[in-house]
Amino acid sequence: MTAPLPFTGERFTPEQRGSIWYEHWHRYCATLPAARGKRVLDAACGEGYGSWLLSSAADSVIGIDHDSGAIEHACTRYATRSNLRYLQGSCTALPLADASVDLVVSFETIEHLEEQEAMLGEFRRVLAPAGVLIISSPNKAVYSQESGYTNEFHVRELNRGELAAMLDASFPQQAWYAQRVLAHSVMWREQSPVAAPVELVALNEDRVDVLAAPASAMYFIVVCAAKSASLPHLPALSLFDDGAQSLYRDYQRVLLAESRLYWDELDARRIAEARLSELIYAVNDLAGSRAREQALAARVGPIEEALQRAESGLRQARAELEAARARLAYRESLIGWARWPLSRARRLARTSSQ
Repeated sequence: MTAPLPFTGERFTPEQRGSIWYEHWHRYCATLPAARGKRVLDAACGEGYGSWLLSSAADSVIGIDHDSGAIEHACTRYATRSNLRYLQGSCTALPLADASVDLVVSFETIEHLEEQEAMLGEFRRVLAPAGVLIISSPNKAVYSQESGYTNEFHVRELNRGELAAMLDASFPQQAWYAQRVLAHSVMWREQSPVAAPVELVALNEDRVDVLAAPASAMYFIVVCAAKSASLPHLPALSLFDDGAQSLYRDYQRVLLAESRLYWDELDARRIAEARLSELIYAVNDLAGSRAREQALAARVGPIEEALQRAESGLRQARAELEAARARLAYRESLIGWARWPLSRARRLARTSSQ
């Protein structure tokens, strides 16, 4: 299994959960019907997950990203379908021929570039005359100004008017959609006599399902009357909250607290790992010292034995020297001089008799 790309905050990776998971997957799931049977370009494909999903419906998909590491990862993890390929390239200089695609998908890309007009010009160039661009961009008024959040990877964020003015030149026909992760109480009609006015989609592993209902009902709300009465028509889908997104903000607070706990735990783990590394180093150093000590002891034993033999030989030599000195001193004494001729005569006599 291909190892996931590390999450740096610059691009989404499928291993990330929470609201960011809903935001990024929802865009591709909602776009899937528009990609059916089309030649698709996924511009700034990043990790490659979206290109892979679109290739389940499209005639062909090309994922392009400026990051060679992301492209290498995408090729390893996803490029098993014959209609899917990944290329390294810039959105301001696409390595594609004119009018070579029917659909360009560019999600959360434009805010990362300074050359935004050049990117849109490239999209227009590679699109067929009847081709379509589906693009997303964070709403600066809410994403940054309202929240006070700063994304270090965003070069130039746009508000609605700025984005519309930029699109008008090459893409004057526009249908706008809004997206935001919210928490609501949801009420829906179980059976509708007409075609459903909304679509409920869910991503289950590698399959996109259109659901008949958002979830299993926890409560039933029944509108009923006598046979002769006419029932009032409630909305087929009703979303309710307190206008302040209190439930979602509670979730965000819990998620933030959990994130802080995670980073605290990660810091503690790093400190513990550093201390463990120091302890291992100390143990290894002690083991090395003991090994050196044992090696020295092995060398000292024979040296001590040789020293003992040398000391024994030295004592014997000293004893022999003392004996020689004693004999010499005796010979040099008056008695020795007097007895020396007699002693020599005796030795000669013994030698003659032999």
